[in-house]
Amino acid sequence: MKMMKALFYAVSVMIAFTGCNSIDLQTEEPNAPQEWKVSIQATKGDASGQTKALSESGSTITASWEAGDVVYICNTDYNYGVLTAQSSGTSTLLTGSISKTPTVGKQYTLRYLQKGENYLYLPNQKGSLADIAKNHDMAEATVTVKSINGNEVTFEETSVQFESKISITKFTFNRSIKDVTVFCSNLKTYVRPNYTANYGFVNVNPDEATSTVYVAMSTLEDKKAVFLFLAKGEDGLYYIAAKKAQLENGKNYAATVALTAMPDRVDLGIVRDEKPTYWATKNLGANRPGEVGNYYAWGETSPKTTYSWDNYAWGKYCAVTKYNPDRSDQGTVDGRAYLLPEDDAATAALGEGWRMPSYDDFNDLLNKSNVEQLLSFADGIWGYCFHSVVEGYEGKFIFIPMTNGYYKDDVLTSTLAWPDKFNGGAYWSNKIDQVSWTSASFANTLKFSNSIYSSPETSMMDRAYGLAVRPVYVH
Repeated sequence: MKMMKALFYAVSVMIAFTGCNSIDLQTEEPNAPQEWKVSIQATKGDASGQTKALSESGSTITASWEAGDVVYICNTDYNYGVLTAQSSGTSTLLTGSISKTPTVGKQYTLRYLQKGENYLYLPNQKGSLADIAKNHDMAEATVTVKSINGNEVTFEETSVQFESKISITKFTFNRSIKDVTVFCSNLKTYVRPNYTANYGFVNVNPDEATSTVYVAMSTLEDKKAVFLFLAKGEDGLYYIAAKKAQLENGKNYAATVALTAMPDRVDLGIVRDEKPTYWATKNLGANRPGEVGNYYAWGETSPKTTYSWDNYAWGKYCAVTKYNPDRSDQGTVDGRAYLLPEDDAATAALGEGWRMPSYDDFNDLLNKSNVEQLLSFADGIWGYCFHSVVEGYEGKFIFIPMTNGYYKDDVLTSTLAWPDKFNGGAYWSNKIDQVSWTSASFANTLKFSNSIYSSPETSMMDRAYGLAVRPVYVH
C-alpha cells in the first residue's frame, strides 16, 4: 500500500511538472506592433526649385517626384523607417512604415536622397540636371506625430512641402571643356543623420565636351568663399579661373566663368628673402599638371633607367665626392649644402631663374596654403591642391600629383603602405639633409605621406634614388 501511494505521488509530481513546463513554454502575445504605418501627401517646392532638380524651364529649375522614390523618416540620430512615393508628378502620396517606436508630440525629418541611398556624395558629378536628380539630390520636410492608434501613426500635418538641402549652380564657360574641377572650402556632404563630412572640391566630368555644366553643392556656412576652377579644354590644355560667391541651400544660381590658359608659373604670394617665389604649374618633364614627368637622382640633370649608388654621379653611400657641408666621415667635405646651377635639373632644363625648391620653399608652401588631397583629379592621377591663404592671392593655387613613389635601382617603389591604391610620392629639394646621421648621403624632400589621412610633409631620401621635381621661379 505504501508503495502504491509513493508511485501515485511520483506520477502526480511528474504530471504537475510537465503541466508547468507546458504553460511556461507558450508564446506570449506582443504588447505593441513591430511596425507602425505612416502616410502623408508631399509636394515639390515653389518655382525656384525646392525639391528634385529634373528639368530646366526658362531661368528656373523645376521639380517632380517619380513613383518609387524613397524617403527616409528619421530623427537626429538614426533612420526610423522608409516611405515610398506612390505616383509621379509635382505631388505624391508617401506611404511606408516605422520600425522604431514613435513618440507623440515629437518632430521627425522626412529626407529624400537620390537613388534611395542613405548618404549624399557630391565630389563627382556629370554636370547635368538629370545626373543631379539621380545621384546628388537631397531635400527635406518635417512632421510631428499627432497620435498613435494601434499600428497607425497620424501626423499634425496633412501635407508637407520638401525643401532642397543643396544649391545648384549653372556654370557657363567661355570655351568648351571636357572636364572641370571646382574647388571651394567649407563644403559639406551628408553622410547619415546628424553627421556630415567636409570636402573641398567637385570633379565634373560631362559625357561630352560642353560649355555649360550644372553643379550641386552644399552650404558655405553663410559666408562668401573663393571658387577656383581647373578645366581641361577640348585641345587637351588646362585653363583656370577664380570667382567669389555665396551659396544658400535650396537656391539656384547662374554664373559665367572666364577661363584663361594655365600659365607656366603661379604667384602664390610667397616671398622668401624679399624675393617672390613662383611655383611651376607642372612637374619637370611633364606636359600637363596631372603628369608625373621625369625622375632624377639628386644633383643630376638628366633622367635615366636605373637609380642606384653604383651609377650615381657624386660618389657612393657615405663616400660622396660633392655636396658635403661638414661631415668628413661621409666623404669629401666641400662646404656646399645647396645645388649649384649646373647640377640643378630645373635650371638645366628651363634656364635662368628656375631652380629646384629649397627646404624653406617647401615649408613656405605648406604654411601658406590650404592643402587638399584630391582623388583621381588631373588626368586620373591623385595628388594635392595647394590654395594660397596669403591676403590678395586667395584665388591662386597649384596642383601637385602623386608620383607612384620613387625609383630605387630600376624599380618604382611606393612610399605608402598601400602602393596599388594610394600611390604616394616624393619631390626633391635643392638642399642636403643636415639632420640625419648620414646626412651627406641624403637630401631634403617633400613627401606625400604614408596615409591618406595625413598631409604632405618635409622628409629626406637617398641622393642616388629617382624622384620627381616641381620647379620654382625666383625673380
